[in-house]
Amino acid sequence: MSGISVRLGLATVVSAMAMLGVSAAATPAHAVDEQWHTLVLHDDAGYEGGVRVMYTVVSNDAYDRVYMPTSSPDLGSFSDKTSSLTNNDWMAWVVYDDKQYRDRHYCIRPGETVPNLSSSQWKFNDKISSARRLDTAGCAGYPAFYSVG
Repeated sequence: MSGISVRLGLATVVSAMAMLGVSAAATPAHAVDEQWHTLVLHDDAGYEGGVRVMYTVVSNDAYDRVYMPTSSPDLGSFSDKTSSLTNNDWMAWVVYDDKQYRDRHYCIRPGETVPNLSSSQWKFNDKISSARRLDTAGCAGYPAFYSVG
């Protein structure tokens, strides 16, 4: 695997694709939420409707495209629309009620999903306006959607 630079955060994606002989440029945008380590926001309950995938293209040349999970202090046109979410990342994410990571917030751990944010335990439907990726898989210091053990 000579020629592949391994950097924390995006090396896993680049290495896996190289080993499989997959070109990222040929990957449709919708497939990103299934293959890449990202937070996926859905505008309908049950993981339906429009999708906002939390990633950015960090390298986009004629031969490959590299994605990296990224925080967003303002979800723009997707603000106040999320009704369900999925954490496909290896790190935890915190979603916030307001832009700039302010107001009420919840943490979602790697592999967790929230099928309906309008649930009485959260009452967080159509509220998320910003999302921050943590540097850890745990939610220490943040209220989590689900309690652990």
